[in-house]
Amino acid sequence: MAGNDSEKQFLSLIRDFASEKSHGERQIVNLKKRIEELRSELTGANAELQEAKLSKESAEQELKGYEVELAMNEASTQTLEARIKSVQDEISAIGSELEALMNEGAAKRNDFIKKMVELNACIRNFQNSVASAPNNDDYDGRTPSNGSVASLSHSLTHAYADTEMHI
Repeated sequence: MAGNDSEKQFLSLIRDFASEKSHGERQIVNLKKRIEELRSELTGANAELQEAKLSKESAEQELKGYEVELAMNEASTQTLEARIKSVQDEISAIGSELEALMNEGAAKRNDFIKKMVELNACIRNFQNSVASAPNNDDYDGRTPSNGSVASLSHSLTHAYADTEMHI
């Protein structure tokens, strides 16, 4: 029996070995399949990572472009603000000049009207003196004296010159 037991143990050992060997081979096959699955997942993950890197680089480039565009727009805005201020200053200066000219024009117009009223009064006085001269006892039929005509002529010339200057 002792021989029989050894044989049984030996056969049991061979079966156990064969069983372990086949179990080990199945584990190796399963591990190889798992390695292939993991490699496939790794390849997919690497592809996604590359795609994410490209998207990131593209987004960064786009952001830099927007930053440059923003800087250009800010510079343009500052330039336009400076131009607007300059134009507003010019408008203010021209408005002041225009107001001064309008005031000067009003003063000249008032002066002109005053001189025209004075000239009109001189003309009426002359007309009245000419109209009353024939009725005057001192009138000898001659024209008015050279002094009064010269004075009137001088007044008319002066009024005409003032009129021309204000027109």
